[in-house]
Amino acid sequence: MLAATLRNNLLIELMSPICFLRMKNTILAFSLSLLLPGSAFAQWSSDPMANLGVAVKPDDQVQPKVRPTGDGGCYISWFDNDPSGNPPFGYDVFLQRLDASGVPQFPAGGIRLADLGLSSTQDYGFDVDKDGNALVCFLDDRRKHNPNVVVTVVKVSPAGEQLYGSKGREVARGADFLGNSKVTATSDGSAVAGWIEGNNLMFQRINRSGWKQWGPSGITIAAPAGLTYSLADLHAGDDGSVIASWVSAAGFTGPKHLLANKIGADGTLLWGTDNVIVFDGGSLQFGNFPPFVTDGAGGAVFGWYEVTPLQARAQHILADGTEAFPHNGTPGSTNTPHDQVNPAVSYDQASGDTYLFWDEILEGPLTNEGISGQKFNSTGVAQWGDFGLVVQPFTSSAVLNVTNVFTAAGPLVVWSSEASFGQDSITGAKLSPSGTFLCPPFAVSSILSSKSRLDLTLSVNDVAFAVWSDGRNDGGDIYAQDIKPDCSLGQ
Repeated sequence: MLAATLRNNLLIELMSPICFLRMKNTILAFSLSLLLPGSAFAQWSSDPMANLGVAVKPDDQVQPKVRPTGDGGCYISWFDNDPSGNPPFGYDVFLQRLDASGVPQFPAGGIRLADLGLSSTQDYGFDVDKDGNALVCFLDDRRKHNPNVVVTVVKVSPAGEQLYGSKGREVARGADFLGNSKVTATSDGSAVAGWIEGNNLMFQRINRSGWKQWGPSGITIAAPAGLTYSLADLHAGDDGSVIASWVSAAGFTGPKHLLANKIGADGTLLWGTDNVIVFDGGSLQFGNFPPFVTDGAGGAVFGWYEVTPLQARAQHILADGTEAFPHNGTPGSTNTPHDQVNPAVSYDQASGDTYLFWDEILEGPLTNEGISGQKFNSTGVAQWGDFGLVVQPFTSSAVLNVTNVFTAAGPLVVWSSEASFGQDSITGAKLSPSGTFLCPPFAVSSILSSKSRLDLTLSVNDVAFAVWSDGRNDGGDIYAQDIKPDCSLGQ
């Protein structure tokens, strides 16, 4: 019972209570006026001290995610502890759509997709389908039955219409623990949701109309006796398939390994019932659930870090489930006196090269941190030297988040760092495939404030969009920033 409670608490992210600060109230009316659709002011900012306020309200907005749309804009989702909800407070699900210029297409502050009563949050799923609709998957307590928490998928049109109805589509309910819900749009126009149920993983495919395709309960990837499976990430593969990754844990003190499988449109495990072992050479950090990116050809590219030593690694699993890199991947750096943690991975589909960037830490009387990166060829051979490439030299600021996308010219890495508590900034840099700077480190958000949950995506116009939760006014608002191909900001 204690182990189960600890595991469940690990996945739950407790949020701070609402703080109604006088400073925030004085700027609220002005901030909201900038968000009105069609306003000349509600667009991408060219000033890293300003940024675009997506949701600036007298309540906490947390865990933002951003996904590109086919018109060059993006959707942004988040949880909002809205006091005007019914019930009041509770972390509700909100959504905003921005056009390519950063002008909001939904009402100021976004639209509420689900009015929840949950006092804490877990990770959730977010994607955009081939028709330009947003898909959001989350834990839902609006249905008044036992158990009263289910997994729901909502589908929202570019006009803001909820295509599955006001309550969405329930894909899971049960007495076991439910957690880490994910959703991905498939290449054939359907969607697949995944979640933790007890110690196992569950998946359900829903068609365009939201009807279940894999039976009433979906399909199960069951954890062997003595292990627990925790879903890490879920993305579309080829031919209507999806690729899922998860952490296999042997209790809280045992090793944590990274596994994956591809699920066909008919529910078949295409990479075998024994799954693919991405990493089992040591252990992942406790509580770490690494994301991955797809290779555009039915495979997946992974980045993670192990403990003892703290070292970042990468692996490419091909469309048939075979390893392109040596088993357990290739380290980004062999400089083991340094720690390499919290990596972000991207992939160049044209060349087959993989890029990994991480937080480099020099432990000592005064800990220093920086940003380093590595390029791997198609077989996993490091291209930027044994220790990788230094993107930002060591400073006394702590690195909080590292994100990375591959652009037309090369990899773009964006990170947040903290000079002191609550004094955070966001910085970016772009490199060529040869490892030279196309854009040396530049400011993305230079106003010093608490920043968390940095997310990064790339638009169809090769413009990157960064989004994060920002405490410049209170405990948390949602801010966003575009980054042009030349690394300039705004219009």
